[in-house]
Amino acid sequence: MKIFPTGKLADFFRYYDPTNKQHVAAVLRLQDDLEETDPKLVCDSAAWVKIFRTPLEQKPVPEKVDNTWGGITAAGRNAGAKFPELLAAQWALESGFGKYPAGKWNYWGVKGGGRRPETTCTRKETTEYINGEWVTTCAWFKNFTSIDDAANYVVNRWYKDYEKYKGINRAATRDEAAYLLVKEGYATDPQYADKLVDLMDQYSQAPAAQDGLNVELKVPYFAQNDSETDEGFRMCFSSACAMALDYLCPGVLKGHKDDFYLERVNEYGDSTDPYAQLYALESFGLDSEFRQDLVLSDIKDQLHKGYPVPIGILHEGPSSGPIGEGHWVTVVGFDEDYLIVNDPNGELDVLNGGYLNHTNGNHQHYSYQNLLPRWSVEGEGSGWGIIVK
Repeated sequence: MKIFPTGKLADFFRYYDPTNKQHVAAVLRLQDDLEETDPKLVCDSAAWVKIFRTPLEQKPVPEKVDNTWGGITAAGRNAGAKFPELLAAQWALESGFGKYPAGKWNYWGVKGGGRRPETTCTRKETTEYINGEWVTTCAWFKNFTSIDDAANYVVNRWYKDYEKYKGINRAATRDEAAYLLVKEGYATDPQYADKLVDLMDQYSQAPAAQDGLNVELKVPYFAQNDSETDEGFRMCFSSACAMALDYLCPGVLKGHKDDFYLERVNEYGDSTDPYAQLYALESFGLDSEFRQDLVLSDIKDQLHKGYPVPIGILHEGPSSGPIGEGHWVTVVGFDEDYLIVNDPNGELDVLNGGYLNHTNGNHQHYSYQNLLPRWSVEGEGSGWGIIVK
C-alpha cells in the first residue's frame, strides 16, 4: 500500500472545490473509511479537530514608519531618544530628507563591516573630513530590514548607554546632544552639530510644543493672492496643500512654490477638486487621503505626528451660521484655546466672517469656539480635510 508523502493530504484539501462532484465524493468516501477504521477519528473530541478549530495566535503588526520628518521623530520617540527631533535632523542631513539612503533602509550613514561585508552591507562612495581636508573614499554601509530597525539601531547605540559608551541622552538640551554626537565620533564633519541644530530650528516643533500639550509646527506660509497666475482668487486649496507639502518634503517645490504646485494640480484637474490635490501630492511623494468625517482629535493626532492638516471651512457669515462656497486653510498647531492656522487668504474675522486683511495669514490663532462651527458644518464628525498617511 502506498502512503501519501508528508503534506500530500494538505495539498489535496488546499485545492478542494465543494462545487466539484468528484471532490465531494472523494471526501465522503474518506469520511466513511475513517468511521470504519475508528469512529473517534471523526468526532468533535478528535485531536485533529481540536487543532483545526484552535484560532491562530495573532501577532501584532508593527506600525509603519513614515519616511518624513514627523515619521522619523515618532520613531525616535518610540525607540527611546530623549530628543527625537535630533534623530530626524540626522536623517535629513545624512540622506537628503530620506531620498538617498547609504544602505538598505540606512538613512543615518551607519557604517558596517565584518569578514564578509558584502552579505550585510552596501558599498558606496562617501566624503570624510580627514586631517583638515575633505577626502572622497569608499565604505561599507550597514543594511537594515526597515526604517524602524535602523532608527532603533542608532538610538540603542548612540542615544542610550551601550556597553561602555555613555549615550547622548545624558545631554540637558537637544543642542548639547548634537554636539555630543560629534564629540563621541559619530561624524567627521566639524560642522555636523551646527547643521543638525539649524535643521532642528527650521523643521522641528516650536519650543511651546515640547511640553506635549501644545503643538506649533514651523510650516512655511504661502499667500494665494500674490500668485503670478490668474487663479490667485480661487487657489486657496492648492496654497494650503502646498504649505503642508513644502514642510513635509522640503525642496520638491521650486520658485513661487504654490504656483509651482498649482501647475501640477492642473495636470490632474481643477484646483477645487480634492482628488486632483491627492494626485498632485502623490506625484511629489506624499501619500494622503481626502476625508469628510473628521473630528478635532484627528487634527491633533496628525499634528502630534508632525503633519500639518489642510481643512475646508465656510468663511462667510457669522460663526453661528456660516455660509459660502468654502475656503481651505492649513492647521499647523493648537493650544488650549486656539487652532493655529496658516490662512492663504489673510486674517479671517473668525467670529463675524469675511477678512480683516489679506496680508497677514501666517500662524493665525483662530478660537475653537468660532472656527469649529465653520469646519464641522453638519455637526460632529463632518469635518473636511486632507490627512497625510
